[in-house]
This record gives sequence, structure tokens and C-alpha cells, in this order.
Amino acid sequence: MQIRAYLYLMAAAILVPVILFAGFALRLLDQAGTDTALARVALSSQRVALLVDDELSDASAALRVLAASPTLARGDVDAFYEEARRAAPGPASWTVLLDEQGAVLLNTLAPRGTPLPAGPPPPYLAELFANERPMVRDVMPGRYSGRLITAVTVPVQGRGRRYALSIAFSTDHFRKLLVDARLPAGWQVDIVDRAGHLVASNLGTADLVGQDVPPQLLGAARGRPTGVLDLPLRHGGPSKTVFHQLPRAGWLVAVGVPPDAVASQAGAAKRIAALALVAALACACALASWLARAYVRSLGRAGDAAGMLGRGETPPKLRSRIVEIDRLLAALCQAGAELRRAQVFRDSAGNERQSQLERETHARQTAEEENRAKDQFLAMLGHELRNPLAPIVTAAQLLKMPDVDGHRARYAGDVIGRQVEHMNRLLGDMLDVSRVTRGLVSLNLEDVDLRNAVERAVEQTRPLLEERQHRLELRLPPHPVTVRGDQTRLTQVVANLLTNSAKYTPMHGNIQLSLACPGDDATLSVADDGEGITPELLPRVFDLFSQGERKADRAQGGLGLGLALVRSMVQLHGGTVDAGSPGRGAGSIFTVRLPLKHELAALASPAAPRRARDAAPQALRVMLVDDNIDAAVSLSLLLEAAGDHLVSTYYDAASALEWAAFERPDVFILDIGLPDMNGYDLAKRVRAMPQFASTLLIALTGYGQLADKARAREAGFDLHIAKPAEPEEILAALAQVHIAPETERAG
Repeated sequence: MQIRAYLYLMAAAILVPVILFAGFALRLLDQAGTDTALARVALSSQRVALLVDDELSDASAALRVLAASPTLARGDVDAFYEEARRAAPGPASWTVLLDEQGAVLLNTLAPRGTPLPAGPPPPYLAELFANERPMVRDVMPGRYSGRLITAVTVPVQGRGRRYALSIAFSTDHFRKLLVDARLPAGWQVDIVDRAGHLVASNLGTADLVGQDVPPQLLGAARGRPTGVLDLPLRHGGPSKTVFHQLPRAGWLVAVGVPPDAVASQAGAAKRIAALALVAALACACALASWLARAYVRSLGRAGDAAGMLGRGETPPKLRSRIVEIDRLLAALCQAGAELRRAQVFRDSAGNERQSQLERETHARQTAEEENRAKDQFLAMLGHELRNPLAPIVTAAQLLKMPDVDGHRARYAGDVIGRQVEHMNRLLGDMLDVSRVTRGLVSLNLEDVDLRNAVERAVEQTRPLLEERQHRLELRLPPHPVTVRGDQTRLTQVVANLLTNSAKYTPMHGNIQLSLACPGDDATLSVADDGEGITPELLPRVFDLFSQGERKADRAQGGLGLGLALVRSMVQLHGGTVDAGSPGRGAGSIFTVRLPLKHELAALASPAAPRRARDAAPQALRVMLVDDNIDAAVSLSLLLEAAGDHLVSTYYDAASALEWAAFERPDVFILDIGLPDMNGYDLAKRVRAMPQFASTLLIALTGYGQLADKARAREAGFDLHIAKPAEPEEILAALAQVHIAPETERAG
């Protein structure tokens, strides 16, 4: 047998296993193609499920907004009708309001005033009010429309009454949703409620709605969020059906695809792979034939050389095949070393990519959490700022009533004062956070006995503690605990901790405040037996806008800024603060550690010099310019009553400039946002008048940033007071003005 035959046999021995393995690989590829096609169907099912879930979530969110409507809270159904009609998410949906007994109070499907059908209370009302959370209802006949509908319902509490507020959907709503999903033709997409009734389908007529789906589908979906099974299509023929369960509503989205559609996608990949395999085998055979011929030629040359030696001729210098093999082995070893180095480099690069991916994932998760916290904070801020407006409006209406007696007037004034103070505290916390995050907070350092800070904080929070009927236990040492710090800020730290414990501790709870000085640090701890802190919230309890779960029995509110301010203020004093809790319902403890007898001069800033006030404040001529009529009039009345000042009030810059030279005021109080000219330009015009070159100019404005203060100084203002301003601050500024006697002023 020739060597060429041996080479071909060797090539065949190599190719036969390759062909067998390639067939097995094609089988696996075919299965992988089928799995990929089913995965595409599963993704389509999940996408439709997300569309349906988003639709239900949007309806739930709209209902929560409607539930907070003031018109519903005061029982004004007529006014609430228009709000409810606009809240419906589409033409195939409407809003329904039922009372606790099941009577229909409002149905935006019917014109206002149309008699609505009566009936027995729906059976779901008891479950709705017991669970106090939104409910997605299965397919049912509508009372007014008489058609099959579904609905999202939330419980509402208002004025001692309970309501059931719903957004109802006709089955056409979800059918249009399935059509808009743009799934391939021939696919059957069904939405099934928890009872196994068809809610909507992209195939078939509307009469199919409400019919029972195959029990095999319900059995397969029981206890499983997603899955695949074989079911016949509605028009006949087998199908691969992929279902996906909505987590909140409990509905199913089932997508049925004919087997041919799945097989066609897998078969195309199989054919391409087979063609590639045939081409590779042909190339391999051609290459093996070429190499065999080359090797035979080399042997022929060696035979020729041997023949030359037999004939006594000197053959040309030939290379030994063993040397070539040695060189090949050496080259392979070198190549192996190079490959190992390349592999190490690839592994290092892969690890670095993985590390970067993990950092990016962590950063994205952190950004998403911060974004959610921001959204929750904005919603909470709107809620907390709207809450005080209701009693303020009510008190203002009470003061407008004729023949209101003195007791009611004083009560209304107290209500307005308390609510305005509450809003001022909220804004103060926000401004404190802004100053802390920008590094603009300075401390007035002095020797502070922490016992005094504790006593002041207890005095500030005592109304809240008494309202919640908490028992406060103080454990203070008999000797002074002196630290170097700002007494006002340290009092704020203790008050925020006490307020936090009071809010998150149920009525009649126990709060313990302890102060000790073991070693070189003063240790202050606030412990309670309240709701506690979950392990998920504990690592970020001091972050901005972080709050525990808000419950219905907590009416104090808050913006989630108190503990963030605590950490920032304690760190400014060179201390630390920690939080601990065994878990939900087991209480919590906050521990503050501050250094004893350490100078923190680097944190201090020189206090602004205070001007000496006159022993007896003089009556001044004050010109007040503000386009907010209520604010201007109320401030002028306050200045006239508190300081016996003569106040002239104007609502635009032109009128103020026209009368300034005639009235010759001693003080100008100017708003910045005026309709015809901003307050900066008005201040420059006033300063340009010689008689007002040294007159006190006060900017009273809601613009309180550093850039606004700098711009006010450039415009000629002496003082910048941010709204809402304390009356004492304005009166103190006026008390610093020294004026000449009336005879000198006239001269």
C-alpha cells in the first residue's frame, strides 16, 4: 500500500468522528434554535404582561391621586365628578364611586344627574375595606353598562366615611392593548383573570370575553409565575403556549404560537449550520489531499537523494524531518508560552471588565435608589406642604365670617401661627440640608454643657411627647458634661433624635435618653420601644430623604431630613452617630459620641458683629414694595402695631419711585420679583437719589441662595432677609436705624 493511501486513511479516521460530532452538534443546534424561538415567545408574553400590569398600575396611581382630592374629602360629589371623569385613562374606561353600603354615588359613564341602578352590596367590599389596599377585580357584568368589565378599586377614607373608588375598563380596552402590542400574525394572545375567565384576546370576536379557558392552563399556572405547555389554538391546531402571571393582579397572559412558526425559526439556523459544515468538510478534504501530495513529493525528493547516494553521487544538503519536528516542538513550546501570557492578559482584562461591570451595576442601583428616594421625597414634600394649607384656609375663612367672636378669632390666629410655624420648620430643615451639603454651615463654638442641650431639646419636643403620651426617662450625670460646640446645633441634634423616636413609637411608648462620659468621649443615646428599623433600612437610615414605612396612625409627617441633619451636625463637631435595632417592632437606639475638651477652632467662623439697638426704638417712615397684596398688607399692619412705624405700601416699582422723593422714607423694604421692574433695579434707582444714599434698604424675598445675596449687595441692599421672615428679625433690623430729629430731617 502506498503512503498516499495511509495518509487518506488517516484523514478519514480524523474526519469520521468530526462528522459524527457535527451531526450531534446540529441536533443540539436544532434544539437550541427551538429554545431560542420559545424564549422569544416568552419575552413577548412577558412584554404583554408588563403592558397590562403597567395599565393596572397607572389606574391604581390615578385612583390614589383621586383619593387625595379635597373635593372628595369634603363630600362634594358634584365637583369630584369632573375630576373623576378626567382621571379615566382612556375612552374605554370610566370612574365609579361607591359608598360603604355599596350604593353607586358616581359613574362617569353616565351623565351627571342620571339615576344609577341600585343593587346589593358587591361581595368584594368587605375584603377591600379589611385589607385597605388596591384590588384588581375579575371579569364581571357592569351595573350601568350591562357589559362585561374589569376594574381597579381602592379604599378611600373621608370625613368619617369609607368609599370604594374604581376605574372600570371595558373588555375593548385590553383588546386594543393586545392589538397595539404588534405581535406576529397567527399568534394567539389571551388575558385571563384569576377565576379562569377570558378578559381579552387578539383573535376571535368580543363574545369570547368571560368564557372559561382550558383547565390545563390554569393547572399549569397554579403556583408558577411562568411556564410552557402544549394547548390547542382556539381556531384549531396545536400550539406551544407560553404563559406569564401578573404578580399584583394574579391575571395570566398566555401566548400561543403554532409549532410551524417555532420550527421554521429553528430550521433556518440548522440549514445554515449544515451548509457551513459541508463547506468546512470539503475544504478539509481538499487541504488533506494537497498536504498528502506535498508530503509524497518530499519523500520522493528524499528517495531521489538516497538514489544519488547509491550511485555514489553527493546529494544536496537535505534537512532532516526529525530536526523539523524538533523545531516544530520548540515553536509550539514558544507559542504555548506566548498563549499562556496572552491568556493571563485576557484573564486580567476580563477581571477588570467584570469589576467595572460590577461597579457600574452598583452605581446604577445606587442611582436608581437615590432616584426613588428623590421621587418619594418630592411626593412627601408636596403632601407635607399641602397639609398645613387646609387649616390655614379654614382659619382664614373663619376670620372672614361676620360677627366672629374674640375666642374664635384667637383660635384661628393660633391655628394659622402653628401651621405657618410647621411649614417654616420644614423649609428650615431643607435649607439646613442645603447649607450642610454645600459646606456653608459655620459653628459658634463655646463650652457647652450637654445637660443644658438635653434640657432645651426636651422642652422643645415635650408637646409632641405629651400628644403621643410617651413616657420619657432621663438619665443625666450629676456633674457637667462639657464639650466644645454650638449649643443651638447640639440642641437641634438631640431634639431631632427625640422627635424621630416619638414619631416611630406607638402611643403610650417608652423613650429613654442617657448621657454619660466614659473615657474621652461624651456618649448620648436615645432608645425607644417603637417600630424599630428593618435590616434593609438600617445602613441608609442617616441618608437624605430616607424614612421608614409611613403608616396611617402617624400624622406628624416629615421629610426624612432629621437624621441626615443629625449626622451632618455631629460630624461638624468631630463626633460620630450610630443607629441600631434588633428589627421590626423591637425598638431602636441612636448613639451620639462627641469629644470632650477638644478645641474645634477650625470649624468655627467669626460671628457677625451685632449693632447696638437704641434703648427706645423710634417710629420710622417705612416704604414697603411687594406685589403680593396679602403679604404686603399683613406686614405693614404688623410694623404699625409692633413698632408704631408709619408704613406706606406699594405694589409696583413705578409707584414707589414716584412717591419716594415726596415721602422721604427712613427704610425701604423691597421685594425682588416685582411686575414692572425687579427689586435689584429698583434698589439701584433709589440709591441713585442723593437723599437716599445712606438709607437702609432691606431685600425681603424668596430668593435665598448665595448668588442672590451677592447680587443684592451689588444692587445696594444693606440686608437680605429670606421669606418667610420672622417678624422679630424685621423689627430688629428697623431698631438699628438711627434717624435725626424731625427738625433736622426737614432742614
